[in-house]
Amino acid sequence: MIGFSPSSSRPSMRRVLKRLVTPPLVVLAVVVVLFEEYLWRWLARVGAWLGALPVVRGVERRVAELPPAAALAVLLTPASLAIPVKLAAVWMLASGHAVLGLEVLISAKVVGTALVARIYTLCEPALSTIPWFVRLRGRVIAAKDWAHRKLEATAAWRIGRRKLAALRRAPRGFLADRWRGIRRWLTLHRA
Repeated sequence: MIGFSPSSSRPSMRRVLKRLVTPPLVVLAVVVVLFEEYLWRWLARVGAWLGALPVVRGVERRVAELPPAAALAVLLTPASLAIPVKLAAVWMLASGHAVLGLEVLISAKVVGTALVARIYTLCEPALSTIPWFVRLRGRVIAAKDWAHRKLEATAAWRIGRRKLAALRRAPRGFLADRWRGIRRWLTLHRA
């Protein structure tokens, strides 16, 4: 007997959940990717600035001269040291210390990203001699490019980029206007 299944006319639960969950996850992914991208660039500049200090310059020179296996170990060190700190932050969040937990989590992310960015820059030549690392890096870059293409196709990405660009312009313009006003006032009141 051929019958009519009432469930065939309704969208499946999986499709409904996908429609409900995907937009917030895309927005979250856009925020995380934009933050990571901005943070990585900024922290790479800070790392280069710190690398110019005499004490740091000597350490960086030694790190850059490491053989491939040691370079890999040094690169993985900040990430492995951050795991217990991040677990402690999650424990703080779960224990009702939301602000402290978030502060620790964000601090661990910023410091860990800064260290990994700088160490990667220093160790990249040595790491590029490890065949499996080169293949893995290629796969990671391909996955990142795929994710970027997916995110860039969303309205949330375009809005996020516009907001970030406006945010980058606003403080400088605002501060520059204030500084010009202070200089004008000082010039007028010197006499």
